[in-house]
Order: sequence, then C-alpha cells, then structure tokens
Amino acid sequence: MGRLHPTVKHIDVIRGVRVVEGTNPNSERVLVLWRNIDEMNNDALDKWFKKQDYNTREMTYDLFYVNGDNNLENLRRSDQTWKVRLIEEEFQRLMFDTQDV
Repeated sequence: MGRLHPTVKHIDVIRGVRVVEGTNPNSERVLVLWRNIDEMNNDALDKWFKKQDYNTREMTYDLFYVNGDNNLENLRRSDQTWKVRLIEEEFQRLMFDTQDV
C-alpha cells in the first residue's frame, strides 16, 4: 500500500481569512485558518469563528490549524472533541524533527 497523503478539498478567503479544508493522512477532517495577525487579533478571530459556525454539528472537523496564538479551544463545547494546533509549531516540528529520519 502507498503512503496516505493529505487531501485539499476546498480553498477560500472569507473576510480576510484564508480557509483550507481537507483531510490529513489519518483521515481526520482538517480546517486550516490563516489570518493576518496584525489585522485580526484573537477577539476578532473568535467572533469570525463563531460567525462561520465551524463549531456546530453541521460543520464537523477533527483538527484546526491556525497561525498565531489564539483562544479557539475555549470556544469548544463539552460535547466536541476537535483540537487546535498552531501552524508555526507544527511547521517547526515537521521541518526539524529528524529523530525518525
């Protein structure tokens, strides 16, 4: 069997946030959110996130990747299991963690 690859299903820009929807190699539903952190602080991102309804049952994701520090995990309800990862930390880990290479 070949190695599984991430799949991008949709790319959009919504009110200044680049949104990339897809799945990762573990078949988790992923949403990447990239914002200009000089123009959109954490409070504005929280409002944007709520308005997009990404935390509802109709829009289910397993994992959110977001650039810059954020408070999105504080918006997760007790019945939800999604996680937020910082893009910068993941990039650092993937680029420079050579232990398994």
